[in-house]
Amino acid sequence: MRWLCRAQSLLESLYRGSGVLAALCLVAMALCVVASIAARLLNLYIGGITEYSSYLMGASNCLGLAYAFRNNAHIRVTLVVERCPSHLRHLIESGCLLFASAAACYLAWYMAELSYMSWQFDEVSEGGDQLPLWMPQAVTAVGALMLAISVIHSTVEQLLEQWLGLRLPGHEPRQDGELSLAHGG
Repeated sequence: MRWLCRAQSLLESLYRGSGVLAALCLVAMALCVVASIAARLLNLYIGGITEYSSYLMGASNCLGLAYAFRNNAHIRVTLVVERCPSHLRHLIESGCLLFASAAACYLAWYMAELSYMSWQFDEVSEGGDQLPLWMPQAVTAVGALMLAISVIHSTVEQLLEQWLGLRLPGHEPRQDGELSLAHGG
């Protein structure tokens, strides 16, 4: 059981790290926009800066998915589920998590395949920088992989709690109506 708690702690750290990387991408994107504005005011040209800010936006979105999912920051529609009896609600939530796990795994696989094919065919961006496209695509693939891991992790937690009555320490889900995005709920 101790190894399970260590794995839980490691995964939570991984999700937080992914969230930090997403935030850093947002800061870098903002710096790109400021640099672009300053360059225009100074009549300078910085090749590919618009593309870089776009890549950073995509990276930020994908890298932040796992952290947001684990902290219940995604929108959940519970209008029907909250009115169901407890046993049916758990069954529906488990089914939704299993479906989300499959969808997230497919997304991660597809994004990794896309990045690999771009590398294989030496695809480059159409901007002035000619950046190999596999680089930003690989970052989004890592974000999608992190999401898949976090959804599977949540699914396993849900099933362990529902079927075995086992609640793993280290991550408490947010209570209904609570708006905090801090770690642990």
